[in-house]
Amino acid sequence: MDGYLFRYRHHFVYWRWLANGDIGIVTVLHERMHQVGRVREAFPD
Repeated sequence: MDGYLFRYRHHFVYWRWLANGDIGIVTVLHERMHQVGRVREAFPD
């Protein structure tokens, strides 16, 4: 499944389209957090 992100100030917001067409927020991470490990947890497939 595809995922997307945008940055707002010091945070990264990861989101994806849900089956019903809505947007689902997967996770919101601060820029100091370990991004790679957290994204792998959020998008396991």
